[in-house]
Amino acid sequence: MRVKYSESIQCKALTRLKAIRGDVVLRKNFADLGSYRQVSRALKNLVLEKKLIKISAGIYAKTYTSKYTDIPLIKSGIDATFRRALQCLGVAYEPGSAEKDYNEGKTTQIPVRNIVKLKSRCRRRIAYGNSELIFERNINAK
Repeated sequence: MRVKYSESIQCKALTRLKAIRGDVVLRKNFADLGSYRQVSRALKNLVLEKKLIKISAGIYAKTYTSKYTDIPLIKSGIDATFRRALQCLGVAYEPGSAEKDYNEGKTTQIPVRNIVKLKSRCRRRIAYGNSELIFERNINAK
């Protein structure tokens, strides 16, 4: 990271990013560093430097760079990160019916897609690349 001054908002944002324990980072974690526009610019630069990935509006995930390709990958896996993002937003959910059936031993088919059943309202699209968090029966609230 090329930063001229250690007191710049970008340097402070990177320091704050390293201090955050989880893999999901919300925009409001950086709100006290400066104005909305300055924080947006700092987060955009962190995305360009492949330290973060934007998975939804105001939600970012920490990354590492693959040693085989130059593609940033999510540290704790896509499915776990998407569900952790819902928890950070305070959205109540439970696993989808296919995952429930598999966990209870009713079926041997392993669910492939990341599907959750929402218990509280969520109108966001949480996605990265070709992977997307799907709400069961396309219902955004219960």
